[in-house]
Amino acid sequence: MTTGHPRRGSMSRGAAGPALLVAWLMVSLACAPAARAPAAGSAASADAGGAPWDALAAAARTEGEVAIYGPTGGSYRQALVGPFEAAYPGIKVSFTGGGPDLPPRVISERQAGKFIPDVIVLGTTTINDILKPAGALDPLPPLLVRPDVTDTSRWFENKLWWADNEQQYNLMFEGSVSQLIAVNTSQVDPNSFTSYWDALDPKYRGKIVASDIRRPGPGGGQSRFVWLTEGLGQPFLEKLFGEMDVTLTEDRRQLADWLAQGRFALSIFPGTNEIDEAAKQGLPVGYVDVRKLKEGYPVSAAFGTVAVLNRRPHPNAAQLYLNWLLSPDGQIAWQKATRGNSLRADIPKDSVDPSTVITPGSPVFFVSLERYAQFELDPVRKVIGDALEKRR
Repeated sequence: MTTGHPRRGSMSRGAAGPALLVAWLMVSLACAPAARAPAAGSAASADAGGAPWDALAAAARTEGEVAIYGPTGGSYRQALVGPFEAAYPGIKVSFTGGGPDLPPRVISERQAGKFIPDVIVLGTTTINDILKPAGALDPLPPLLVRPDVTDTSRWFENKLWWADNEQQYNLMFEGSVSQLIAVNTSQVDPNSFTSYWDALDPKYRGKIVASDIRRPGPGGGQSRFVWLTEGLGQPFLEKLFGEMDVTLTEDRRQLADWLAQGRFALSIFPGTNEIDEAAKQGLPVGYVDVRKLKEGYPVSAAFGTVAVLNRRPHPNAAQLYLNWLLSPDGQIAWQKATRGNSLRADIPKDSVDPSTVITPGSPVFFVSLERYAQFELDPVRKVIGDALEKRR
C-alpha cells in the first residue's frame, strides 16, 4: 500500500524567522560564497545544503534552544537529544517525554496562551486526530531544505511517507514490520509458515492465545491489516475466533508468559515488547516472519513520526532540528537508540532489529496512514463478537 507523492512548496517567510532571512539574503548576495567558512559544528557538505544550511544553523544558535515533545523512555531521549546537541553545540534540546497525553497537553497550553514545543515526535494517531484538527501544525514541505532529505530516491520506495491525508503535516520516518504471530519454538517451527492461514490449522485448535483486539489500544493497526487485506478479512477472523477455540486476554505480559511456559503453542496479535523481553531472557518464544507470508504484512511508524507546531518559540532551531532528524545522521541516531527501522534507504541497518526491516519489493501495508486509522473497527469487533457467540 502506498501514498501519493508529497507536495513541496517554497521557503515560508513566516516559518523562517527574521534572522534566517537576513542571513539568507547575505549569502545569496555574496560575491564569493565558496570562500565562506562553515559555522562551527555545522555540516557544509552538499548533502546538508552548504552555505544556506550554515546560515540556518547560525540563526538557530542565536535562539539557543529547541523544545521537543516526544515519547516516554530513555531510548527516545537518547535518540532525540544528545546526538543533535553534539552536532550543533550551543543549541540546547529541551525534551519533554510523554505519550498520548502530550497532544491534549499542547492544546491546553495554547488555550492558556503558552506556546512551548517547537517540534513533536510521536505516533501518528494523536498528531492527526488532535493537533491537526486544532490548527496547531505548520506544513512541513516548505521547511524541508536539506537536499539529502528532499531527495526522494534516498527513501523507501522513492518517496517521503506522509501519515496525514493532506501529505503536509505529519511525516513518518520509521517503518517497522509489525509481527502478528508468535510461537513457542519448542512446539512450533516458525519457519514452516507460508500464509497466515497456516496458523489456523486444525492441529492448533485450543492451543492459540490472542490479544482481545475488540478493546481500544494496541492491535488496532494489526486488525485493520487483517480486515482490509485480500485473502484474509472476515473469513480469517470468523475462523480464528469462531472455530479455533482461541483464548483471549487483555494482559499481554500474561500472554507472553503463557506462550513461554508452553501452555499455548502460538499467539496471534501478541504484544511484541513482551515477546521480545521473554526472548531476551532465553525463553522459547519467537515470531513467524510475516515478511515471508504470501498475503503481505503490516508496517507501523510506531513513535517515528514528526510534526512542527505553528507559533513555535524557536522557528530557526525547529527547522534545523527537523532537517537534522530526517537526515542520515539523525536517522542513524534514531535506529541506534530505538532499534526501529528508518524509512531512509541509504543508511546501514546494522543497529536495527532484523525482524523489523522491510523487505524491498514485498507487499506492505502501512497501518499508520491516516486513511486506515480513520477506518472504524466496529465491523471487526462485530464479526469477532458474533464468532465468539456462535462458539458458545
